[in-house]
Amino acid sequence: MRQSIRPENTDPIPLRTAPPRMGTMMIRFAGLLLVAVVVLMLLWSR
Repeated sequence: MRQSIRPENTDPIPLRTAPPRMGTMMIRFAGLLLVAVVVLMLLWSR
């Protein structure tokens, strides 16, 4: 008869946070690109 070995603390194992989804990153990139283009257009039109 084997004795099961149990850890002393029964806290759940912390999972690594999932990386942001590609869609979220693309939307963020497009937004930043749009802001940069607008700022450059405003500077150029002066």
